[in-house]
Order: sequence, then structure tokens, then C-alpha cells
Amino acid sequence: MIDRQNIARLVYAGRAAPIWTHVTPGNKLWLASSVAATPHSIKSARALLAASGFSWNSAHKLIDQSGRPVEFSILTNTGNSERMQMATIIQQDLEQAGIAARVVSLEFRSLLDRIMSTFDYEACVLGLASGDADPGSEMSVWPSNGSTHLWDLNKGELDRARPGTPWQAEIDLLMASQMRSADAKERKRLYDRVQQLVAANLPIIPLVSPDVLAGAKSG
Repeated sequence: MIDRQNIARLVYAGRAAPIWTHVTPGNKLWLASSVAATPHSIKSARALLAASGFSWNSAHKLIDQSGRPVEFSILTNTGNSERMQMATIIQQDLEQAGIAARVVSLEFRSLLDRIMSTFDYEACVLGLASGDADPGSEMSVWPSNGSTHLWDLNKGELDRARPGTPWQAEIDLLMASQMRSADAKERKRLYDRVQQLVAANLPIIPLVSPDVLAGAKSG
């Protein structure tokens, strides 16, 4: 439903790559080729929504099975023009499917407090980055007890160590196994499966990866 190509074109002037897995195209060693790109299609999105029990009222607004309109807010941080533009494009894409999304900008500390402490939010446009291409650097994100495991954060410390779903339990096992393995091919196989599970269940939704630009001159 979200037009990643449009985000790359309008927000980054084409200097970004649409992504469907959390590994970027520049990280060729670890990128899972098995995760396919999904073409942008409002028609397909509407068909999936209808198959899931949603419908549209006379005003063409999406409603759930109880007749309530589907609407939510999208948070992002004030002062980051790229994220504000991305949130606006997402809002417009969702509107085509009858979903009302409100863009709310917050000061960065207030935004992090909503996400990490009070959990008072529904969706957020944020950036995740790592200084290392190796998946070992992502142990704070994907395992259930990771410090930046950005979903199910409202669990207590003990409950956070217990995966809430079978796919999360599998990710926990896979990430631990790839950390212990000394076999590069086995680590790649395990981490490919992590990417497949993230792409299938979407605890986060990868959108675009900005290009790294470097300036140089001869002489």
C-alpha cells in the first residue's frame, strides 16, 4: 500500500533505494534475495483488506467488522524534514484505501518517551541504523529481550524475555544460533530466515534506505 518508489523519488530526489527487508541493498553479503519486492498496488491492498473482514461505507471510508472507521496517528520527530515528508506520503497512500491517518510531530525526546516508556502511540516513522554490516550488531533489535526491540515493549522485564508469538520465538533462536556459529554459510542461512520472518510478519515496515554520498576531487 505504501509507495516506496515515490518516497525515494520525492523525499530523497531519487538518491535512495526502496527496501522490503531491513537489510539494505548495499549490504550484499547479508541481503536475503528470497525476500521479494512487493509492487505498489492500492487495488491489491483493498483486496487484502476486504479478505480480512474490512469494508467501506458510503463515504468510501474503511470500516472494521463493527462499523468503526479505521483511523490512527503517525508520529515522527519535529525538525526532520525527510521523515515528515515520508509520513505525509504514507498518509496520502493510506487515504486512497479509505484509511484516515493523522501525522503528529513531536520533539525527539518526547517521541522516544512515547515509544520506549509510555507506549502511547499507534505508528511511528523512525530510522534504525547500524554501524556494522554484520547481523551480530542487531542483537538489541530482533531478540525478544533486546533493548531496542521496538514491539511488545510494554511487557515487564521477565515477560520481554518470553517471545509472544511462534515467529518471534523462531527469530530469538535464529539470532542466538547465528551468533554462536563460526560457519559463514550457516550464519547467512539463519539470518536469511530472520529476514523472511520479519518481512512476513512486519513488526516493523522497512521503507527506504538513503544512498551514502561521498564527495571527491582529483588532483
